[in-house]
Formats: sequence, structure tokens, C-alpha cells
Amino acid sequence: MNDPEKKSWHDNLPFPRHWLGYIALKVIVLALAIYIVLRWNGLL
Repeated sequence: MNDPEKKSWHDNLPFPRHWLGYIALKVIVLALAIYIVLRWNGLL
């Protein structure tokens, strides 16, 4: 059987060369969303 060429997970990102920045941006957006929700609910 011929296996299809295996690609790394970060080759499927919109900009695969900057995958670390992409992950960092997602973490920052998630943290900001959590902060806003907690602030809005009066828990911070």
C-alpha cells in the first residue's frame, strides 16, 4: 500500500512558518476572553 505523504500538523495552518506565533495568539485571545468574562461577572 502507498501511504499518503505525512504532513506535520502545522503545515495545515494558515501560515505554517509562523506556527508558534499562531499558538501564542490563540492563547492570548483565549486568556483575554476569560478575563473579560470574569470581569463582567464581577469575579475579578
